[in-house]
Amino acid sequence: MLTGKPRVGKSTAIKRIMHRIGPEFFGGFYTEEVRNLTDRIGFNCVTLSGESERIASVDSESSVRVGRYGVEIDIFENIAIKAVRQSFDTKRITVIDEIGFMQMLSVPFKEMIHEIVSSSQHIILGTICVDRHPDIDKIKELTGIKFYPMNEDNRDLTTEVITNDILKLC
Repeated sequence: MLTGKPRVGKSTAIKRIMHRIGPEFFGGFYTEEVRNLTDRIGFNCVTLSGESERIASVDSESSVRVGRYGVEIDIFENIAIKAVRQSFDTKRITVIDEIGFMQMLSVPFKEMIHEIVSSSQHIILGTICVDRHPDIDKIKELTGIKFYPMNEDNRDLTTEVITNDILKLC
């Protein structure tokens, strides 16, 4: 699990790792910010099989909010949980980018994360929020997780180290 402040390069690192190892070994999803000319206005959940759905937006009418974003929990669950389950059935490595405040609004997602992290021999490459959150803190306490703190100074080295660690496991 990569951890670090927002916009430090965690998702970019995951994409670089996938490219280096070979995208055919990976399934799952990543979260991509949506921007207009001047600002971040939302987030898409993008599966490694090519699906993409808007899961949060400043324009959303959802009553479920994280900061200024309305969160579409049903849409997130439909795309993310399906992508992770499918990856477990067909791929060696599952990407879960990210385990954050928005994602913790989904009870089925939280349950799935606890299940797969605590009981699987499957390789999970993910990002997890650095800030404290009761549900995220419980995930961080599960055994079998190796954390890679990332910042602007160590992101290239960290990407290299994770790539090498995964290659040793494959």
